[in-house]
Amino acid sequence: MRPIVYEQDPLRYPLNELLGTQANVRLLRVMANEVDGPLTASDVAKRAGLTVPGAQKALGRLFRSGFISRVGGGRKHQYEIRCSGRLMQIILKLFQSEKDQYEELLTMIKKEIKDLTPPPHAAWIQKFPKEIEKPLTLRLLHKTRNLTNCVRQLRAKLNQVENYFDITIELEGYTKADISDLEFNDVTILYGVMPSQEAPPLQQAKNLFTHRAKDRQLNLLSRKVSKAINQDTSLIQRAKDHIARLLKEDQGTATRDLIEWHDILNTYSIQRLTQFLTSSSERANRLLQSNPFFAILNPNERAQLAKELEEKDDT
Repeated sequence: MRPIVYEQDPLRYPLNELLGTQANVRLLRVMANEVDGPLTASDVAKRAGLTVPGAQKALGRLFRSGFISRVGGGRKHQYEIRCSGRLMQIILKLFQSEKDQYEELLTMIKKEIKDLTPPPHAAWIQKFPKEIEKPLTLRLLHKTRNLTNCVRQLRAKLNQVENYFDITIELEGYTKADISDLEFNDVTILYGVMPSQEAPPLQQAKNLFTHRAKDRQLNLLSRKVSKAINQDTSLIQRAKDHIARLLKEDQGTATRDLIEWHDILNTYSIQRLTQFLTSSSERANRLLQSNPFFAILNPNERAQLAKELEEKDDT
């Protein structure tokens, strides 16, 4: 049985077609926020968490409705948002507002964590809710003697955050004795260094930097990142977002370098950026220490880079 009693005019109600399915919303979000430039159906499917046939179907619908345009020819069609329409301009602002709200939520939680006395070893979001009414789970790692008081402090502070965003936050406290029982896959770090029984890939890379010619390893890693950017330009947008988040908070002496990175990411072409990352200039060497691309890699990307670094070092 069809849930719709009667059809509505798409000229008067275009949002039915534009935002009518979750696939449409996911595709538009990727093209609006995550990349600069057109994407193939397989690329956008991967980023949006859709099957390729599902993405192709949704892209075809959006293309026929005039909300996105097709670039190129042959079998390798690429798609991008048609930004000229007044309605689409409003939709783009809507996606930006969605993104800003998420960033504001994380910023407020981080602030409350940083104000704790004494500060925890680490804090992270264990999981985000899959349904809108489910709670967000926040975990805290602290010394045994401080844990209860710290959880009580943070619980009181989070009440304001919950009321402001109309969400529920579940807070769980742990000590180092609990580490072996915890899962750290796909978590969002908010404060400190994530605990682990074994050094995570990024820590392995850091150890390599410490013990095996740090500058040389940083340059090698930067070259790997440069290559990755050519294959996945969404890394640039992720780096821009990371820098923007940091600049909203007081970064002390690091602020100057972050501003430089902000200018580089927003003014350099992809070619110029990748050349800068592999440059041996004084400025490039200085900014390597705060390279934002090191921070925005996901666990799989970090593991791959750490593995390549170790193999390179062995040879």
